[in-house]
Amino acid sequence: MNSDSESAQDPDFRIAGEREAGVNCARCNQVIRQGELTARCTSCGAIHHQHCWMQYQSCGSYQCSLGGMSSGNKDKTLVISRDDLNQVEPLPVVSSYTENAQTVSEKPKQLWNKLALTTLIVALIGIPLFGIVTGLIAMVLGCIALVSHPVHKKGFALAVLGLVIGFFEMIGWSVGLYYFYGDPHATSISLNEYAFDESSLENLPEYLKRAMKSNVLIQVSNGLLSQGMGSGVILRKDAGQVLIVTNRHVIDHEFKGKTQNPPADLNELGDITVQAIGQLPVPASVEWIAPHGIDLAIISAPLAGRNVSEAFWNQKELPMIGANVFAVGNPHALGWTHSSGSISQYRKQTRGVFTYQVIQTTTPLNPGNSGGGLYDENGLLIGINTMTGDKRFAEGLGFAISFKALLDLAPATFQLAAQQGNPQNKNTVNPTPETDD
Repeated sequence: MNSDSESAQDPDFRIAGEREAGVNCARCNQVIRQGELTARCTSCGAIHHQHCWMQYQSCGSYQCSLGGMSSGNKDKTLVISRDDLNQVEPLPVVSSYTENAQTVSEKPKQLWNKLALTTLIVALIGIPLFGIVTGLIAMVLGCIALVSHPVHKKGFALAVLGLVIGFFEMIGWSVGLYYFYGDPHATSISLNEYAFDESSLENLPEYLKRAMKSNVLIQVSNGLLSQGMGSGVILRKDAGQVLIVTNRHVIDHEFKGKTQNPPADLNELGDITVQAIGQLPVPASVEWIAPHGIDLAIISAPLAGRNVSEAFWNQKELPMIGANVFAVGNPHALGWTHSSGSISQYRKQTRGVFTYQVIQTTTPLNPGNSGGGLYDENGLLIGINTMTGDKRFAEGLGFAISFKALLDLAPATFQLAAQQGNPQNKNTVNPTPETDD
């Protein structure tokens, strides 16, 4: 029986060919290469290196009933007696788990959400600082903190509080800056409290009376929340219809004083009304807007009567620096207001390809004077008031676009050059008698 068992273990020695090449040795698990000496187990067919088989004298495959076993170990049985059990000592209890569990229980159950804390800090810092920017940042951080807030962390309420503070902070600063830098009452168009007294014109010299009667109050509405007010100067009367010059920014609320082409449809600029002395407001239409972004425009309206006069102008001679001048306009809706000063300097401004003259004056100008006339001491129109310096930082800084710029730019169809007047002095009577058209 032993001889049969030994013969069953005799391998089949051969040189590795294409069939055996690439197979892992059942004993050393290394790849068998073509041409190496191999030993194939005749019981299970496992391939070995010849030297691996010769070293162990048996098959190394676990699938082979003879692999890894020796006949001498088959009948051995492990026996444990009662005495062996009595001599056994229990292993010590591992305390690492208990200690770790205790350590975990001692840690805080929840940590703070750092982004929520940052939101609240930024919102609080922005209260004394520039809250428009910090308030917006706090709102953005608050939204991110709320969306990404982990369940196991604290700070959800802080993120909400920071977001709310940032919102009201931004609104508060915006309203404050609006009231600080811009006068919300500057565009008020109510004249009920301080109505114009027509009797004040009776004893005026003719040059000043004509300047008063050539001034009109312009009101513009672009919706419920967008209203504006300014001044205009009557340039020409023709069968109950008058041409009026004003600033573009008076009738175009989107104009910001930079190079900007006129809108394609002038009727889209809003509802415009014009009021002369002692008359009700009448609708007006836009006839022309200056090119190159120059702040000038011409409108027309149906006005007539003895309190409607044309302005005089003569551009052959301009007053010298230091000469007395005056303005007539409607500052803060106080219609037909006279203010006087002098010429501080002549300056130039370029818009696109056009360069024109700007008159700097000490004459007090306020919101509502825009579009009104600047006159020399003889009552000749020399400029259109357009802007003034910030009253909080400077006084006596007013600017008017030279009337010559309008004459150079306006189309010839308006026939403005033919409307010049030339009174000789302050007491000169109007060359053209006023009539009730």
